[in-house]
Amino acid sequence: MQIQLLIPGLLWPVATLLGPASGLALDGLATLLGRGRRQVTAFEPYDRQLARLFGLHGDTLPLATLRRLGEADAPAPEPGSHWLCADPVNLSFAREHMLLQAFADEEVDAAESAELVAELNGIFADLGRFEACTPTRWYLRLHQPTAVTLYPLDDVTGRPVKHFLPEGDDARLWQRTMNEAQIVLHNHARSRARDEAGRRAINSVWLWGAGALEAPPQAPARQVQATDPISIGLARAAGVKVEPPNPDSALTQDSLVVLDVLRKPAQQLDLDVWRRGLEALERDWFAPLADAVQRGRVDTLRLLAPGDRGTLQLEVSARERWKFWRKPYAFDALLKSIAPAPVQLPDAASPAHGPR
Repeated sequence: MQIQLLIPGLLWPVATLLGPASGLALDGLATLLGRGRRQVTAFEPYDRQLARLFGLHGDTLPLATLRRLGEADAPAPEPGSHWLCADPVNLSFAREHMLLQAFADEEVDAAESAELVAELNGIFADLGRFEACTPTRWYLRLHQPTAVTLYPLDDVTGRPVKHFLPEGDDARLWQRTMNEAQIVLHNHARSRARDEAGRRAINSVWLWGAGALEAPPQAPARQVQATDPISIGLARAAGVKVEPPNPDSALTQDSLVVLDVLRKPAQQLDLDVWRRGLEALERDWFAPLADAVQRGRVDTLRLLAPGDRGTLQLEVSARERWKFWRKPYAFDALLKSIAPAPVQLPDAASPAHGPR
C-alpha cells in the first residue's frame, strides 16, 4: 500500500534565528525524516505540483473550472462552460506600492458577499455572471472563452499588484474590468461601512484561473482525501473517490492526502497558528504513519511539501524500517538547513513566481 502526502506550507517560508518549530515535540516527523530519503528541490508553484499528480502538465491550468467543480453544495458547472475565480480582496497602499490581501473565511459574511456580487452582476452583465459559492470564493462564469494569462491569488497576496497584471490577447479587457470593479466595490455602502468600523474594506476582486480542461485528470490513487476545492475538483474530474482527510481510512488503501492546514498560516506568516497546525499534523498524521511504516502496514510513504524556499521531497519505504542506524532528524534542523527564499525587490521587473 502506498500513501502520498501533499502538505503545502510545511516549510516555513522565511529563515529565522530561532527555529520556527523549536520546542515542539515532533518525534513522528523526525523519525520519518531520519528513516527516509529526502531532498529539497528548487521552487515550483504548488498548483503545478498538485495538477501533475493528476497527470496535468503545462503553465496554464484551468484552476477556476477545477475549483468551481470542487465546491460543496453548489451545482456542478455545465460541461464546456468557462470560468474565472473572482475572489474579493483588499487593496491598500504601502509606501508607493499597491498591495493585495485576501480575506480569511470568517472576515466576510454571506449577506455582504451576496450584496456585492449582485452589484457586480448589474455592472458586468456583458461579460458573464458572478456568483459566490462561499463569502470569500467568488466566480465569474464567462459568456465566451478568453485568451489571457492571470496570476493565482496566492502568488499575489502581500506583493505589489503592478507585477501581476493580466497578460495575453485579452489582457486589456481584464485589466479594465478589474479597475472598474475596484471603483464599484470601493464606493459600495458595504465597503464604506467596513472601513468606518475599522475592518478591511472589500474594495476589489482578483481574477485568476482562466483556461479550459482539455483532457480529464488521471486518478493518482484509489482514493483522494482533501478539503480544498481545487483538490476535490481534480478528484471529481478524474472520477476518483474523495473524502475528508482521515488517517485510519488512508491506511486501508492507496491514497493521496492533501493537508493544507499550514498553507494559509505560512503565507500570512502567522507563526502561532502554523505551530498549532504542525502539532496537529504530528498527532494525527506523522506519528501514526511513522508507526504504520515501522509495523509494515505501509509499503511506501511519499511526502511532498511545496514552499517558497523550495519543495521537500521525502520517501520512506517499509524495507528501510530495519535500518536502525538511521537516526531521527529534527524538523527544525531541516528548516535551518534550507536556504532563504530569493529576495524579490518591489521594483523588480517581473514576479518571482512567473505567470500561470
